[in-house]
Amino acid sequence: MANPPLDGSDRVATFYESQRPAADDDPGRGRRLGIDVGTVRIGLALSDPDGILASPLRTVRATDDGGDVRQVATEVEENFVVEVIIGLPVALRGNSTASTDKASAFAAALAEELDSRLGQRVPIRMVDERMSTVAATAAMHASGVNTKKGRKRIDQAAAVHILQGWLDGRKRVLNTPYSGE
Repeated sequence: MANPPLDGSDRVATFYESQRPAADDDPGRGRRLGIDVGTVRIGLALSDPDGILASPLRTVRATDDGGDVRQVATEVEENFVVEVIIGLPVALRGNSTASTDKASAFAAALAEELDSRLGQRVPIRMVDERMSTVAATAAMHASGVNTKKGRKRIDQAAAVHILQGWLDGRKRVLNTPYSGE
């Protein structure tokens, strides 16, 4: 069950770690875009059309003028994305932070931009991303990447982590027979 959207909009569904994607509102086959919203950079990851594997896409510079939202909307449009998954950076205890508010505002702005460009609804989901950057940094460090020089790649890896978690949860939900409960 989705929690109410943080911005009052019915366009942005908010999901938390304890919840999974739901089969009844899954948009079906198509690419998904994972987003790690940061204060300086925004990491993007893209899935394959079957929604099995997330791969790094690119990093966008975060701006205050909406340029970042327009760049991400262009990626959604050019890659025929059917669903957007944005990491919701909550504190370890589950409470919201300034970063939570920034990600929520980004999601609302992206929803508005996509509505005006496409004239159709692209579902935007927000998922608990606690520790995604830490996990991405550890994985890259373990593979020999200089994490100080590779910050853009870390942002992309965090987006991959967020998106892959969603894809794995989606696969479990779609492969679970309906119990009727």
